[in-house]
Amino acid sequence: MLRMFSRLLSLALVLPLFACADGTTSPRLNGDGGFTLLLTDAPGDFDAAVVTISEIKLHGEGGDVVLLDDPYTVDLLDLRNEVATVVQGFEVPAGRYTEVRLVLEGAYIEVETETGSRIYASSPDYEGLPAGADVAGTLHMPSMGQSGLKVKLPGGHLDIGEGETVVLIDFDVEESFGHQAGNSGRWVMHPVIRATDVTFGGNLLARLQLGDGVVLPELLGELVTLADFTVTVTPAGGGTPKVGELIDVDEDGIFEFMFKGLVPGQYALDFVGPEGLVVSFSPLLPLTVNVFEKQTTTETVTIAAADLAGSITATLELGDGITLPDVGGNAVTLAQFQAELTPNGGSATTVTFTDADSDGVFEATFANLVAGDYSLAVLAPVGIVVDYDVVLPIAVTLAAGADETEAIVVTEAELP
Repeated sequence: MLRMFSRLLSLALVLPLFACADGTTSPRLNGDGGFTLLLTDAPGDFDAAVVTISEIKLHGEGGDVVLLDDPYTVDLLDLRNEVATVVQGFEVPAGRYTEVRLVLEGAYIEVETETGSRIYASSPDYEGLPAGADVAGTLHMPSMGQSGLKVKLPGGHLDIGEGETVVLIDFDVEESFGHQAGNSGRWVMHPVIRATDVTFGGNLLARLQLGDGVVLPELLGELVTLADFTVTVTPAGGGTPKVGELIDVDEDGIFEFMFKGLVPGQYALDFVGPEGLVVSFSPLLPLTVNVFEKQTTTETVTIAAADLAGSITATLELGDGITLPDVGGNAVTLAQFQAELTPNGGSATTVTFTDADSDGVFEATFANLVAGDYSLAVLAPVGIVVDYDVVLPIAVTLAAGADETEAIVVTEAELP
């Protein structure tokens, strides 16, 4: 038997059940949970190993749950050290399941022989074959297109309950593929598949509340509520964030969202308010949280302050007859100037001036500011001395939701 790669594929089966507050079950409370099927591959000796999975079923006491009925074709060699998602977010009812069945529509392998590369396919007209392929022999797949491959689950069954369950299925190709005896030229597939590595996921209950004396303001004529905030969790190692909408389940003023079926590990938890609102949270966000298998982690975040966002804009232009000198043979422009804004008791931030309207008036805007006292200055490029028509820094008192503009004119600019 030609020594193949140690595994043809690994399927991670994610089996969550989501429980509602009233004790009933909802398969996909957050829209991102459900049953997820991942596909990967290990290095091996093939030039190609293409399979088409036409159907995947989860068999349980209540019958079969069809997870996939749209053919999925993949060259497994493309998945070396990678993972492909075959099924994502599928609704799986609660219950006891005993096996997974994979129905294979077709496959082909390409191997190197003493006379060159050869293709062995389940059929000479298998749709997964590359254009113009010369099929040298048959890849025999007994019963796999009818009853499918039956994969027993660890312990003989799996009870689907709260959170996410991950089952790793090994398809041992070294034991599953081989030449048929004799000189028929056929390859035969007798799969040896083992299910191992059962882990359980957990939940994250994210809660948002107002601090003592904190009142949310009106925004565009509408009173802002905690329901206008969204909550996100992102895997600490990177990945697509999951987003939830907050509701007051118990009508106690605390808005919450339950992320169901998360793979155990660290996540970044964040709350986002509506645009036009500046919010201070306690603790500071994003917050690193740990999710544990078969447990629900609860994190409560408090809004310490909330106000309408304001802005301060500085405009900068040259006075009549004023030109900027060259420095080191290079022309200086107002685009090299920066505005510097320092809140009372805080750290300074800078914004470069730009002439968006091409009218000679450059602007620098500081947005999403809370009400308070600020100090506004202008930083000229190194190598010139500049005078302005106002004394810098300028003291600016910003009201909640206000937009302040400070006009500044260059009255003199020269080399030192």
